[in-house]
Amino acid sequence: MEEAGTAPELLLDMRDDGIAVITLNRPRAKNTVSFAMWEQFSAALDRLENDTPARMLVLCGAEGYFSNGGDVKLPPARGEGALALAARLEMGQRIIRRLRALPVPTVAAVEGGAFGVSWSLAMACDMIFAAADAKFGAPFLEFGLVPDGGAAWFLTRQLGRARAAEIIFSGRTLGADEALALGLISRIVAPGTAVDEALVLGAGIGDGNAHAVELTKRLLTQAEQGDLAATHALELVYCHSCQAGEEVPRAREKFRARAAARAAAKAKG
Repeated sequence: MEEAGTAPELLLDMRDDGIAVITLNRPRAKNTVSFAMWEQFSAALDRLENDTPARMLVLCGAEGYFSNGGDVKLPPARGEGALALAARLEMGQRIIRRLRALPVPTVAAVEGGAFGVSWSLAMACDMIFAAADAKFGAPFLEFGLVPDGGAAWFLTRQLGRARAAEIIFSGRTLGADEALALGLISRIVAPGTAVDEALVLGAGIGDGNAHAVELTKRLLTQAEQGDLAATHALELVYCHSCQAGEEVPRAREKFRARAAARAAAKAKG
């Protein structure tokens, strides 16, 4: 755990607009992950999982840099278990699975670079907004390691085996343009604006229909795990739930009001 008087290695900001922002906060170490950071990440997820779902979660790194991955200067071992030398990674794997399943839209706002396990962490989010000068890489073999955090799974699932293998075996760095062309990121933004752009999206997401947003995220999670028939069955349950709630009639009334306003403006013109 952190020493007395030291800054937290991860920050959770629950904003008044309902958006949660998690910041990897080891800027002097390029926001590389440590045991303390994973422990604090777990506590942040505990809060997000147990509270009313946030409007959105934005994940970023302190001082304009996402993360260089695992801290190779710190030992990754803990305890005397059979896999003690991989204890830090096992903690990170749990965080990545929990982040992926969180019933909240998630955006990784990547400035600078996302390398190693931190690229896996970013890929666990629903969306990645990357600065135009951001870089991505999985240089595990260079350090005598295998891809971790699910990097091989994420890349193979998104790109297919051949392209994923080329990236992993070469260990090369991808720029934002190539990452966008490959479908690995959602949007390129001006340097220094990734978090702000994510917050703009979050402010308008779902037009206040929080239940529909949450259920949509759950559908996306199911889509990765089940077949079409299972997804259709879940859609029916969720659609029924939405129709029985307050959000559908409210959204319809907003639609009618906008349509009437447009018609009135057209008539005046």
